[in-house]
Amino acid sequence: MTAVSAEAQDRGRYSRPAYRWYVLFVLTMLYACHSMDRALPNILVEPVRNEFHLNDGQLGLFTGLTYGLAFSVAVLPAGWIADRVRRRSFLALALLFWSVLTTAGGWTRNYLQLLLTRAAVGVAESAAAPIVLPMVSDVFPRTRRAFAMGALYMAVPLGALVASSVGGYVAAGYGWRTAFFVAGLPGLLIAILLITTVQEPKRGVVDEASSPQVLKTPNRYTASFVHFWRNPGLLWLMLGGLIMAVLNIIMNAWMSSFFIRVHGLSVTQAGLVLGLGAGLCGIFSPLIYGWLADRLSLRDPRWSLWLVAIGGLLSLAFSQLQLFTPSATIAIVGFIAADFVRTGYSPPLYAVLMRENFPLPIMGTMVGAGSMASSLGMALGPLAGGLLFDTYGSYAWLYIGSFGIGLCAALIMLTFRPTPAPQLAAAA
Repeated sequence: MTAVSAEAQDRGRYSRPAYRWYVLFVLTMLYACHSMDRALPNILVEPVRNEFHLNDGQLGLFTGLTYGLAFSVAVLPAGWIADRVRRRSFLALALLFWSVLTTAGGWTRNYLQLLLTRAAVGVAESAAAPIVLPMVSDVFPRTRRAFAMGALYMAVPLGALVASSVGGYVAAGYGWRTAFFVAGLPGLLIAILLITTVQEPKRGVVDEASSPQVLKTPNRYTASFVHFWRNPGLLWLMLGGLIMAVLNIIMNAWMSSFFIRVHGLSVTQAGLVLGLGAGLCGIFSPLIYGWLADRLSLRDPRWSLWLVAIGGLLSLAFSQLQLFTPSATIAIVGFIAADFVRTGYSPPLYAVLMRENFPLPIMGTMVGAGSMASSLGMALGPLAGGLLFDTYGSYAWLYIGSFGIGLCAALIMLTFRPTPAPQLAAAA
């Protein structure tokens, strides 16, 4: 079969809505495995502490910092590689490796081995975002892309929920090592589905129908970065989105402590509040934001970014309600409302970035750069929040974080103007 006919066949597959949604389902399950493997150590803190006689600092390395730093170092090279290889095969290989490495955590016999496995999982999982997000962008047209991104981002809280519920149950009944064994199995199954049933989508194939003129240049990578240099609004948009992500991480890491210290909630009550907020909001907010972005963008493409900005400003208002009310009930309502409007920004934001402004040849690299900044926030954000707690009081970090999100939202609304990226020829 010739290359031309093979490309035509792939385009035909992805023209069928049922196949697009099937591919999204597989990628969403993969992302859920990614989230589950990342969140599992948080549930296993106490049994791991008891077996290896660890202090809180050592537990911090196990639950976040080791993974986060390894992920941050590897994600940019992973994005660079993703721009140059068959993404489906690279993604299936990465999924296979991180699933095996997650399972290997159950075989460790000392603390150092455990840290090494977590670092290795971070390196392997760094390939997920630079591949999955561009693939979703290549599978769905502009008019459905934000909703598809919203469905994908539902996997993050779902994976964390599975880690806390199933992982906690298995660890309590069969030991923390068995929890690692069980956590690695779904990824192996998803890897088989990915390699056997998902076709590699041609880069930009969905958008080529509406933009058939593709600029071919031998210096496509240089031209891509020149595009960023000439569009400072795009850099501001990326920076605003990254700061919002980091501030969300910091705020969520210490939200439980806020309700316990300021409003006197018990650990159980605080956990229930965070479950309603981070759990339900994390599942439904991205989906609703994505649906609204697709609908409203048909009237005006700027609505995708206006939604991000409006959500950030509303979160600032609701956060102030949470901060300055003496009532625990009103504070909880303010938290849930603020969490809902500030956590759904990713689908419309990435829907704009992935095709309207990211040139094809460096899409994976740019997503990798964004993921690197977010993962550094995940690794260092809780520490920064703790320092703010110690220095300025129990809610100074929340005030700073909410104000920062509102400021980023205003900058996105005021400074960014969509400028379509040059449709440079994709890497072979």
